[in-house]
Amino acid sequence: METETSTKAFDLKECLGCMEQTFTKKFGREFQFDNMEAIFDGLKGTSNPLTIGMVKRLTSRKYWIFEDYWLVPSLWKLWKDLKKTRGLFKELPDKEQIATEVLYDIFKNIEVASIILRFIDPQNFGIISPPVRYALRQSAKETYVEEYLDYLSTLRSYAAEYGFDRVADADMSLWALMENCVIPGNSSCDNFRGFQKKRVDVEEEYIKKSLLFKGLEDEILSMAAEDVEKKVKALKEERDRIRKELDDLQFKLRIYPVDLIMLKESPLPAEEKFIHDRREQYIDSGQELFLNQLVKNPHIHKVIWSENITSKPPTRISHVEDSGELTILYVTKNNYAAKIKALSCDCPDGTHAKYFASLISDYMQIPNMS
Repeated sequence: METETSTKAFDLKECLGCMEQTFTKKFGREFQFDNMEAIFDGLKGTSNPLTIGMVKRLTSRKYWIFEDYWLVPSLWKLWKDLKKTRGLFKELPDKEQIATEVLYDIFKNIEVASIILRFIDPQNFGIISPPVRYALRQSAKETYVEEYLDYLSTLRSYAAEYGFDRVADADMSLWALMENCVIPGNSSCDNFRGFQKKRVDVEEEYIKKSLLFKGLEDEILSMAAEDVEKKVKALKEERDRIRKELDDLQFKLRIYPVDLIMLKESPLPAEEKFIHDRREQYIDSGQELFLNQLVKNPHIHKVIWSENITSKPPTRISHVEDSGELTILYVTKNNYAAKIKALSCDCPDGTHAKYFASLISDYMQIPNMS
């Protein structure tokens, strides 16, 4: 199957167009982020501090639903603490860590700190929220400030990848994507399906490059033993090139959430999944163990074996149908092979089929060479 890794298959900016409608549907009121940005206009690049008036407008129901989700300290405490913000926003985003730490110390909530930074400087900041944080697969850090800075780093990667002028717009687009498509499990949106395809294609290319890299490593070791200096040098240069490509692909895998693609699990118990017409004998004792392991995978619905052929190693996935049918060749060292069909429970398109193949490849530790 051909691999297409261009982001043309998916445009995250299209999701920004869904933001207002999604916000209104979820919260029952209009989206007024432009007005929110106007409240904090003029703070970035100046020594001006946050004021109580700004905080009161931020929390007002006139603009959005702040009070339904967050609390702020008393006005008396804020009156004293907001003095600490004088000069805090003069060198954003360069001194973002200090700004985040001070705001978190004042408001005792990293989401509130992120909201303020996002409205002060939407070019460089976004709001940390559970839906987007889940999508980005953000791991826990020692402090909430570290988690937010890590979150920003990933958001900025998305903004750069898809050509957003503002990090806040990439953040809103991801939020709309999560609320509209990922959480409901809706794959009817062509743009969303493009995102799914992108994730699977990058992973498929990563697996193929990994196999190529391992082959080069093995060849270098064997050549080094023979001390063929020029050949070893050329192989090392090729290996280093592949390693860089793997690093790039691994970075892309980190910014494409795997949970955007979901497959149904089979309702059948393992013993009811295997179909064999008994016309062929097991080619070796390992084949029976292989099949027993295969049917235990929850995404496998049926395993069909009725043919033995000759084939060279390795044991592999040799073909993937868009319907979710995999052809697996279990191969012995004597070049005997059992041709096995593995079927998914439900596979709506080729993207899900490729994802299914990737899951089985990883589960059985066999390469996908389709």
